[in-house]
Amino acid sequence: MNRREFFAGATVATAFAALADLAFAQAGGTLGVLLLHGKQSRPNTPGLNDISSKLSGIGARVLVPSMPWEGQGWERISVTVEQVHAMIDGYVAQLRGQGAQRIVVGGQSLGANVALSYAVARQNVAAVVMLAPGHSPAYVSRTYPDVTGLLEKAAAMVNSGQGAQPFKGTDDNQGSKLSLNTTAAAYLSWLNPRGQAAMQAQAPLLPASIPLLMVMGRQDPAFNYNEANVYRPAAKNPYSKYIVVNAGHRDTDFAASAQVVSWIGGLPG
Repeated sequence: MNRREFFAGATVATAFAALADLAFAQAGGTLGVLLLHGKQSRPNTPGLNDISSKLSGIGARVLVPSMPWEGQGWERISVTVEQVHAMIDGYVAQLRGQGAQRIVVGGQSLGANVALSYAVARQNVAAVVMLAPGHSPAYVSRTYPDVTGLLEKAAAMVNSGQGAQPFKGTDDNQGSKLSLNTTAAAYLSWLNPRGQAAMQAQAPLLPASIPLLMVMGRQDPAFNYNEANVYRPAAKNPYSKYIVVNAGHRDTDFAASAQVVSWIGGLPG
């Protein structure tokens, strides 16, 4: 290869790289991304901050709102999963109002759980991103003997029109027992092992039109569970992807931030 051919080839390669970067940025410009924080966590964690910043860098519109389960809010949560879905409708409308044409819903831990249930309920999102998904009503029921009876009591109250009455019940956050001061309807909504907050029940219902990204850390207590019981039943779309990083439950999002943004930016269509 002579010098002229070398520089011509280099120029073409540079042009292709620039076009690829432009296409990636243009794709990001049509996206609105809603990221939901985890149980007893907050919106401005290092991981969600890093993902949000990188997404903004490719032109995506991003919202990372405070959710009803922020900090100690979870222990007195008074809204149901369906009511949270209505809140998310409002955030999606904000993103569309900012020019987003395609909406990605995602989150960390409980936020990932709710992102899945929202996509199943609405079926009109471009993708779901689940980062160290958590909150397992089935695990809580197996672990704490009082929960089955509490759920039966909450269901009876809901069925008799007393769902808004105060209710105290057991929950868990990464192995730590919690006591929720809530309502019968809210407790039943979040702790029903076959309900909207039960990922293994929701996963098979995700439409094949919606791709799923799940990221799990090797040190996450649910590492050996979520791929088989949540990801595989939900990941019917060929663009779906399962990523493993060397991290724990609370820092998986930060460890995978570049891969998450690359996957979102590369969404087909």
